[in-house]
Parts: sequence; C-alpha cells; structure tokens
Amino acid sequence: MAWAADRPVVVIDADPFGGDVVPGMLPGRADNSSGLLPWLVATRRAGALQAAAQLPSFGVAVSEQVPLTVVAGIQSPSQTGTLTSSWERLATACEHVEGADVVVDLGRAHDGTGWSMLSGADQVVLVVQPTARSVHGAGWVLAQLRARLGDLNRVRLVVNNSGPYTAEEVADALEFESAVRVPADRKAAAMLTEGALFVERSLLRSRLIRACNGLVAQRQAVPA
Repeated sequence: MAWAADRPVVVIDADPFGGDVVPGMLPGRADNSSGLLPWLVATRRAGALQAAAQLPSFGVAVSEQVPLTVVAGIQSPSQTGTLTSSWERLATACEHVEGADVVVDLGRAHDGTGWSMLSGADQVVLVVQPTARSVHGAGWVLAQLRARLGDLNRVRLVVNNSGPYTAEEVADALEFESAVRVPADRKAAAMLTEGALFVERSLLRSRLIRACNGLVAQRQAVPA
C-alpha cells in the first residue's frame, strides 16, 4: 500500500514479535538511533503532539522516487514487553502525524497484537489466503475486530496468493461484499521481506504494487 500511494507515507513495523521490515526493506540501514524503541525512549516525557512530530524522524527514507519513510520495530521477542506496554502511546502518535499517511503493520493476529492501534485507523486491512485454513483463522480475527470496532465498516479484505478458492468465494465465506485480489508475486515480495536484490523501478511496476493501487483508491474514499 505504501509503495502504491502517490503521497508521503510513514510505515511503522508494530509486529510485537519482530517483523520483516528491517531484514526486508532496511538491510544494513537501520541502527540503534532509529526505530520505535529509540523513539519511545526519546519521547517518554513529551506530549502527544510533540511525540507524533518526532516519530517520522526516527524512520529511514527508503526510496528515491516515492516519499516513503519506514520506522523499524523490535527485532527480538525479548523486547516485546516494551512495545506492548506502549500501544496507546503509539496509537495516539500515529493519529497526529502531520503531512503523511501512516501505515502500521501489526503482523499476524494473535492475543499479543496491538489491538488498541485500530481505534483511530481510517482503514483496517485483513489479509487472507484463499485456503480453508486461512479463512477459518480469519473468523477469529473478525470476531476480535467486531468486539473492538463495533462493526466491520472500516475493514477491507485482501485475498493474497493462490489457492483452491476465488477471492469472491473467500469474501462470501467471511460475509464481505467484495475483496481486493493481490496476486502471488514472489520476486517483488522478496524485495520487501527477504532482503532480495532491490530494484525500485521493477518493484513499482510489479504486479504486487499495481494490485495495491485499488486498495489505496479505496483508502482515499474513507473519511478520516
């Protein structure tokens, strides 16, 4: 979504068990002075607006063509406690970042997910694979979302990869009117999650990024 957007975006890796952002998008570029943990330390006595204003400065610019900044998350499960005790603070900061959209990656859904991060979100994206196992697991996630959001009006369903079911069948099974289909594009995905050879021009032209254009267009129609 961030690569498909045509406006400034700040991506935050908020996976409580350590995400793929650093090894994928920032190999060799993130250090101890950037990321969520240094931001939390530096702004521990700051007000909400001041902390929000500083958040992008703890990220790394990753593109020459796209105004995209990435804020790395924790890198080890041993740091989980620090992050999970700061969800409310981070959620407030994200709501007050000025001049850019904020995309937060919460990782795989489980009990330790930063559910409170959803309260101020314009859009929540649920990614499901078109398999019985993935659709079954999504039922639990949707129950959590309903409990926290009240309804699923802000939730967008994304069907990723290939499987025995169509995107329409997955949407029907999960009681969505429609779903955004994102194809399996391993070459492009590897640039973002595996630290594979990065060719920005190829990434921007990839099937993966082009498929996300529709998701970004839906985001523009959702009121803040």
